[in-house]
Amino acid sequence: MEKFNIRLTVFTATYNRGHLIGRLYASLKRQKKANFEWLVIDDGSEDDTAEKFKLWQQEKNFFTIRYYKQENQGLNRTLNRGVQLACGEYFAKIDSDDYVVDEFAENIEKWTNEICGKEDIYAVGGVRITEEGKPIKGIWPDILPGQSVDASDLERAKYNLDADMCEAWKTDVLRKYPFPVWENEKFAPEQIVFHHIAYTGLKIRWYPIPMSICEYQENGLTKGARELEKNNPMGFAMMYNQKLEYLTGIRKKFFVAMQCNALCFLGKHIEYIKESKAPFYSFITLLPGAILSIRRRWQYKKML
Repeated sequence: MEKFNIRLTVFTATYNRGHLIGRLYASLKRQKKANFEWLVIDDGSEDDTAEKFKLWQQEKNFFTIRYYKQENQGLNRTLNRGVQLACGEYFAKIDSDDYVVDEFAENIEKWTNEICGKEDIYAVGGVRITEEGKPIKGIWPDILPGQSVDASDLERAKYNLDADMCEAWKTDVLRKYPFPVWENEKFAPEQIVFHHIAYTGLKIRWYPIPMSICEYQENGLTKGARELEKNNPMGFAMMYNQKLEYLTGIRKKFFVAMQCNALCFLGKHIEYIKESKAPFYSFITLLPGAILSIRRRWQYKKML
């Protein structure tokens, strides 16, 4: 296993968030543990983000700020670059419009100490909450106070963990499973990677403790799912194809295969259908998928 210089890399991919990212910076300055770095990749911002980081890097901080600016490449390519650049043993992605609780770094250090030597656990995770202090899902995880549960990414629903959470993953594991990229596309759902890791048997240790505060932005990635699908059909086709591997039930598999086929037609990569995780369902939904792709194209035009 590679030896890392520090315990944690706090990673932020940002794009035109100069008016918000100062909140995250301020929250990192309030941390009680210093064994982390802040790695930021600016994905082509056109605002004052670069000027802000030039000033912040000159300030006396107990943590290192590493700032890189690149031409806009999208989240997945930026994530892959961040994972490769990380100096921390663990890698936590904090969005530029989020910020962290004062005990964030302290909790990460404590929790990662607890899983030291446990080969089947590759991450720790806490709760992402709103500014009003409520969990993103609306209800707290089904975990007793002071307790934790070990569950893979595919087992999260059993504990009400199936919402955006705040995790820190082992960096060397993420390097083995890069986030998927397609030519002329800039996004693919991150769950593709984390579900694949779950299939290897690796789990996350979850705690019912707030770790980051979230404020969704109107023009953020989380909103406008149909717009994301329109611009990144193959990224979403991969997601649906992966669902074929673990979903049960004829109707569910039929629906998912049809969605995958439609997106392959839209993305002009029909050859990807041959990589289906359920070839029978992909075959019988070829025609329905083609028809659905026509409907989707019409829906996309209405969005203009």
